Amino acid sequence: MTMTNTAGAPAVRAGNFQGTLLALLSLVSVAAALLLAPVLPSMVAHFSADPAAEQKGLMALAIPALAVAISAPLWGRIVDAIGRKRLLVLSLACYGLIGVAPAFLEDLGIIIGFRIALGIAEAAVMTASTTLIGDYFRGAEREKWLVFQTAAASVAGIFFLALGGIIGDGDWRHAFYVYLLALVAVPLCIIFLDEPSVHAQDEEPSRGFPWRRVSGLYIAALMASIMFFLLPIQVPFLLTAIGYSAPMIIGLTNAAGAIAVPLGAGLFRMRSSKPFWQNMFLAFLLMAIGFGIVSQTTNYALLLAGIVVGSLGAGVALPLMLTAIMERLPFDQRGRGTGGFQTAFFLGNFVSPIIVIALTAAGAGLSGSIGIIGIVALILALAAIGLRFQSR
Repeated sequence: MTMTNTAGAPAVRAGNFQGTLLALLSLVSVAAALLLAPVLPSMVAHFSADPAAEQKGLMALAIPALAVAISAPLWGRIVDAIGRKRLLVLSLACYGLIGVAPAFLEDLGIIIGFRIALGIAEAAVMTASTTLIGDYFRGAEREKWLVFQTAAASVAGIFFLALGGIIGDGDWRHAFYVYLLALVAVPLCIIFLDEPSVHAQDEEPSRGFPWRRVSGLYIAALMASIMFFLLPIQVPFLLTAIGYSAPMIIGLTNAAGAIAVPLGAGLFRMRSSKPFWQNMFLAFLLMAIGFGIVSQTTNYALLLAGIVVGSLGAGVALPLMLTAIMERLPFDQRGRGTGGFQTAFFLGNFVSPIIVIALTAAGAGLSGSIGIIGIVALILALAAIGLRFQSR
């Protein structure tokens, strides 16, 4: 598939290879956190002379997501100003080199600094690669690659957790070498990706960012992200509370939820011709049902069913929101729009456990906190019905 400009001349190559490459670059968002998680205890033990080693280790794990949330809007502006391909190549190179640096460091404070820089580079990679998907493809093709992006990131989560544990089994530093894989993508991007232009999009430059079109979608994306990260983070605590503390059971249960996410994304693609409000209703209704089951049961089979149903809803919600944002933005605003989505997504990653901690501290307990978030999901599902009448 090749896009053409208004004169009919070839503009950019945009086929299966380009779509696959760009979608797989989203794996940087998974690697940033999950490669470190299995080796975190070993890393903390190595720095046991530091009295704040445990707190600093947890910060090193979580801080890239916050860095992405803060820096993504800036990268959105930059990618619209200097071009998608240039930013993507430079940020991939920085991501690989910054990511491996902690393997050679002996100070947790400095490691945290590099993890912040990693999140900033990650934001640039995610913004540029996702914007290029929006530039290269239209309609069903765009939906296909955004769904594939969501599915790949979810399934890769299982892989990176296992890989980080296996590689870091002998020495926690070894897990950081995996970040060098990002450098393999640099020559592929240089050779196989072309820089799109506004002329290739047959669009006139816009005058201002259309906040009214997309602000509601950002809020919905933030809520979907909070719910997306809710179960993977809380499943170990939920299982332990009902007597299933074996690491294998916890891992397999989380894997079932992770597999349900791409199935939900596939469900969205099957239903992509349906009105937005219908898909939004389905996504949040599934999450509401799933969270409701999880919050009310101590039976493992029912808990697993709730996790799968909730994860299906999250799989529908995320590509739905990103696709809707892409559809509402012209070429010269698409980078900013994508940066805004990345902020919503990674802010949800960061605040999801904080919300549960706050609700638990207020007396709701873990199950009650999940139930409250399920009620919020139900309210959002009902709000989607309101969009039907608003569109009329």
